[in-house]
Amino acid sequence: MDLDLRKLRYFVAVAERLHFGQAAAALHVTQPALSRQIQQLEHDLGVALFTRNSREVALTPSGTQFLKDSRTLLAVAREAQERARRIEAGQDSLKIGFMLGTDITAVVHAFSERHPGVRLELVRLRWWERTRAILDGEVDVGFVRLPVDTTALTVLPLYQERLSVVLPIGHALAGEDSVEVTALAGETLLQYADAGPDWSAVWNADPLPDGTRLGRGPTVHDMEEILAYVRAGQGVVLVPAPVAAFFPRPDIAYVPAADVPPGQVAVAWNAGRHSPLATAFADAAGTVRRDVP
Repeated sequence: MDLDLRKLRYFVAVAERLHFGQAAAALHVTQPALSRQIQQLEHDLGVALFTRNSREVALTPSGTQFLKDSRTLLAVAREAQERARRIEAGQDSLKIGFMLGTDITAVVHAFSERHPGVRLELVRLRWWERTRAILDGEVDVGFVRLPVDTTALTVLPLYQERLSVVLPIGHALAGEDSVEVTALAGETLLQYADAGPDWSAVWNADPLPDGTRLGRGPTVHDMEEILAYVRAGQGVVLVPAPVAAFFPRPDIAYVPAADVPPGQVAVAWNAGRHSPLATAFADAAGTVRRDVP
């Protein structure tokens, strides 16, 4: 049996979310079509990859192992395609992922000074895909906000970022120089889509420093959705302070959060992939690490 890479991608999408509906939406396919592809893959393999009931989806022991192997196979396939393209182009290249607002300038300059012949390609990373993009080979290295699962990644912390609360301009706290997030008690907190509890604890102060939780608000996927909900009075949210500079609005206030620790930005790369360029990029990053601004 020849493994179908598309079925592997579908399987990984479901396995990482343990939710067929969410995986189908991410893959831009219908849920019945996705279910058929997974069933066909299980038939081809002769094993059950998931257990399913009306309440939840879970990986079987075979599914857990197959997830690890599928990630490796997809990464190898992507690397093979990239190597062929690089050979055809007659040059080396490095794909660098970055999250919105991360400061990549100093590291990129330091790397380019050492390796002027390497072509750089920048790829935007979202909070819910930052780890997968690196492991699947979509990018060679990534500027990511921690925490991430370091099981298969090597991580080099670079610097810290303060957080800001996003408020409508008419909010009672909008004019303050800083705000303690515990003062937001009674507010509704917008939810980062597909973000795990570790991410929400750091980047959305959920739970609050005193252990309490704000009401759960709508789910958001990007800053445009965040600003629309905040302007409409449907919730508040925290964002890394540098992100605010990209979205100045006369009807939005970004107020520094005074009682939460800063978040951490790092460079990460696939620990299981031997890439001299990724290693060289990490070496360059190590020369420009800095403290919280």
